[in-house]
Amino acid sequence: MFSTDRWRSGVVLALLVLFVAVTFGPALVGHGMLLDTGWLHAMMPYAADGPIPQGTLWCRGDTWDYYLPGVENIMEGVRHGNWQTWAPYEVGGTPLASLPNHAVLSPVSWPYWVMPMWLAPAWVKLTELVLVLVGMVLFLGRLRVRRSAALVAGLIFFTCGFMMMWTNWPHTKVGCLIPLLFWALDRTVHERRLRDVAALGMVVAAMLFGGFPAVTMFALTLGAVYVVVRAVALRDIRLTLGAGVAAAGGVLLGVALSAVQILPFVLNLSVMGAESRLPNEAKDTSLMLTILAGDAYGTCVDMRWYNEGNAIESVSFLGAGALVLAVAALVIRQRDRRRGVSVLLGVCLAAVGWLIWVGGLPLDLLQKVPGYDINSFNRANSIFGFLGAALAGIGLERLMQRAEADTAPPREPRRWLPTVITIVVVGAAVAYGAVASYRHIRAADGGIPGLERSLLVAGILLAVALAAAVATCWLPHRLRFIGPVTIALTVFAQSTLFANHVLPLTDRSLFYPVTPAHEFMKKNLGQERYGASGWEHSGVADHYRLRTPTGHEFTSPEWKSLLAAVSPDTQQSPTYSDFPARVPTPGHQPVLDQLSVRYWVTQPMEVIGAVEPTRVPPAQRRVLSVMPGRHATCQVPQGDLRGIEVTVPEGLKPRVQKPTVVRVSVGTGAEKVTSERAIAVNRPLKRGEKLRVAVPDHRFASGPVPVTITFSGKRKPVDLAGRTDGSAICAAVRPEKGDGLRVVHASAGAVVYERASALPRIRWAGTSEVVPDGPTRVRRLTEGVAPGTVLLDDDSTPAASGSTARVDVRRDEAETISAEVTADGAGYLVVADSIARPGWSARVDGREVPIVAGNHAFAAVPVPDGTHTVTLRYEAPGLRTGAVVSLLGALVTLGLLVVPRVLGRLRSRRRMDPS
Repeated sequence: MFSTDRWRSGVVLALLVLFVAVTFGPALVGHGMLLDTGWLHAMMPYAADGPIPQGTLWCRGDTWDYYLPGVENIMEGVRHGNWQTWAPYEVGGTPLASLPNHAVLSPVSWPYWVMPMWLAPAWVKLTELVLVLVGMVLFLGRLRVRRSAALVAGLIFFTCGFMMMWTNWPHTKVGCLIPLLFWALDRTVHERRLRDVAALGMVVAAMLFGGFPAVTMFALTLGAVYVVVRAVALRDIRLTLGAGVAAAGGVLLGVALSAVQILPFVLNLSVMGAESRLPNEAKDTSLMLTILAGDAYGTCVDMRWYNEGNAIESVSFLGAGALVLAVAALVIRQRDRRRGVSVLLGVCLAAVGWLIWVGGLPLDLLQKVPGYDINSFNRANSIFGFLGAALAGIGLERLMQRAEADTAPPREPRRWLPTVITIVVVGAAVAYGAVASYRHIRAADGGIPGLERSLLVAGILLAVALAAAVATCWLPHRLRFIGPVTIALTVFAQSTLFANHVLPLTDRSLFYPVTPAHEFMKKNLGQERYGASGWEHSGVADHYRLRTPTGHEFTSPEWKSLLAAVSPDTQQSPTYSDFPARVPTPGHQPVLDQLSVRYWVTQPMEVIGAVEPTRVPPAQRRVLSVMPGRHATCQVPQGDLRGIEVTVPEGLKPRVQKPTVVRVSVGTGAEKVTSERAIAVNRPLKRGEKLRVAVPDHRFASGPVPVTITFSGKRKPVDLAGRTDGSAICAAVRPEKGDGLRVVHASAGAVVYERASALPRIRWAGTSEVVPDGPTRVRRLTEGVAPGTVLLDDDSTPAASGSTARVDVRRDEAETISAEVTADGAGYLVVADSIARPGWSARVDGREVPIVAGNHAFAAVPVPDGTHTVTLRYEAPGLRTGAVVSLLGALVTLGLLVVPRVLGRLRSRRRMDPS
């Protein structure tokens, strides 16, 4: 059977090559990137160069603000001969390469080791496709499904909602190995050889290295059910027990192989702040419609998503053809072992679907199980997609067999019950989802754009696939092949449309652009921090190697408390923090001083200061039109200047693809200062709105000071409030007295203020005070403590009482900090990082000393008087032990693969040479 399938497999492979070429093929050869960094242009400073490109999937943020910057850091460390286990840039620092979070040890991530970061994601996706296809061919091949049908099933799984929507997350790096996992489990159950145990262990290890253990947990749970049922079906207690032991041994071997990262991950769970989820987190039932039409409610592409749930987790696309094939696998009877497997897969698919969309008591009980209590079951879309695809492959095989049969199948005793049950269950699910979808659509305010088109396309494909399935059973023998071919083509068509819609293809120039504000901070920030108010996305600070107190990382509770003291709206999710727009008095925030925030960055429209009013009698007012290529002039009085403000009576709407840039020139000669501000497409000026443009702080000793204003990027004139003499009416923005800020950089996309009171990140505290209560410490820090004082949690280390010291920082790297301290008394070296945690150790002149918590979230090292060298180093907890366990696991795996082969050869030689 398989030899005659060779030409069919060739055709399917050709169609798969066409699928790749149409969807993400250009990114493989550098024409665009399979990465959503275009999303950055939704905010300043990037929006100053243009709007967010069309086709961007807005909900796929973690991929470019957490995962890829982390991978970059690890790869840069490797190039310099260092396995970087600590990332120092965001939220005071966080573990890095010791954890599987960034999936760099996954075999799927090989492109990151050899390719540029902008190119690697496309090749990772191609690797996922190859692994899915190989896994499906191997797994379904054991179920006697021919290769061509298994390849179609592989495409269905690769383009399912989970594998497409989670692109560039580690989730798909794990999910693509699910078919290989079930192939290894099936081999282990039925053959129980040592090499099968080794193969299972390697697959499990690859999944654990993939960086998202929840998907591995879901897959192994389903795999356990599969193993139990298949082992019991052996009908021999010894074989059943042997199969169970072999499967369990393979899983344990996989855990051992990945222990180098899994053990540190487990030890870091408490610091990472894993939180239990509420039970019954079932999806909106109306989202079942996405199984048939993936874009029924939008996909978050171009911000189009019309459901309250998370778009990434909510889309469960399989496709019309896949649904028909899955039902065919359950309805078409077959007298071989595939019948039992298809029923098992069908029951599991129904159970997973119930837990995802209905929930209730079963989901409530499941989420009380350790592991499931801290993971959303919505990620079980991974096994839902796999089960649907595997059933579709079996269904296509059965239709192909019907098409090839030249005679009617032998009469069998009619068994209506399984068929009736299948039809009733599928019909009830379709009806349930249809009713829920109808109610959701009726309740949607203003309707759901594009829904009719999506349903029409999916409905036509469903009708075609159903007609083809029926035709396979009723057409004359020579025409039956039309049925399976038609269904396979519907699968390819709908899968290609969906993948082409949701996979990114971003211009290479949008790969983390370096703006003038970034260049300024890279040149001037050093090892201190910057804070941002409504500017940029602090999660990308890792990419630019700039320190910031916020970010997209697992954050210690103590650090979160300090961020909340600056603004209670800072922590926007358990793992993402960003200061909101317009934090009050950023120059007088003692906690920002403690966090060593030297620069404060805002959007260009936010010029912090007081406007000096300009009074012009109504009779002297007029509207001044500034034509393209021309300029307007005005004057402001002498004095301290931070910005210029003018009024735009009719508002200002930039062109669709090009922001409008306002340039100002203030003063003349040596005192002349210039600046600019972009007005982005997504933030036009409203009628009568004030237009502020910041300039670097400057004191003009004489006046009036001339101002020139020009606009670029506009084809139409810009109206300003003006005077009858032809000049514009402008006002000076003055710094408020003692606001603690100074504008040091102003460009189209950002205003950078220097904070005068920021403390060094590595500093001396000659006075200590014990404040055991956490909220009291935070309150004291919010009110302000003396620069040379450190608040300790307890009195376990010596008190400091008024000493001074010179601190010379010799080394300030990710995993090592070293400073020479010359003190006239005992005190503390304070490092304003989140490093008072397991893994960090301190030595004074080579002698180990404790690291204590200082100022609630920082590290403080006690240092006696005199001159001393203080060194702090990080060694990831569990890394060495995990490495030893992984090495032992590798030796065991090698033994399982090699020893049986060697013994087999020895036995063969003995049989050939009895003497």
